[in-house]
Amino acid sequence: MKGRSIVWLWCALLFGTVLGVAPQSTIAKPRVQTAKIEINTKGYRPTSLKLRRDVPARVTFVRTTDATCAKEIVLPDFNIRRALPLNQPVVVTFTPTNRGTFTFVCGMNMMRGQLTVK
Repeated sequence: MKGRSIVWLWCALLFGTVLGVAPQSTIAKPRVQTAKIEINTKGYRPTSLKLRRDVPARVTFVRTTDATCAKEIVLPDFNIRRALPLNQPVVVTFTPTNRGTFTFVCGMNMMRGQLTVK
């Protein structure tokens, strides 16, 4: 009887794999939301991002001009502050856990952008 149970289990797993059905013990990989923001003479492009709550975010900032005060990026609600070297991508990783509207600013708090978390 025990041998039959093993055969049935093996068949169920094989059949599920052929049909594209994953076994219940398979854990889905976490999704990551990504975005890129360029800092140029006109400011942040784009100026706003929409993010999903409880999904890790990876936002890349690239400063392409030296003609602004945006030498660093600050996300005060997430306790993040990073230097932005000219023409070098800087990846900021965080997970928004609350819904709402949050700002990102330059180090002098003059240039502003917005994150909307749904």
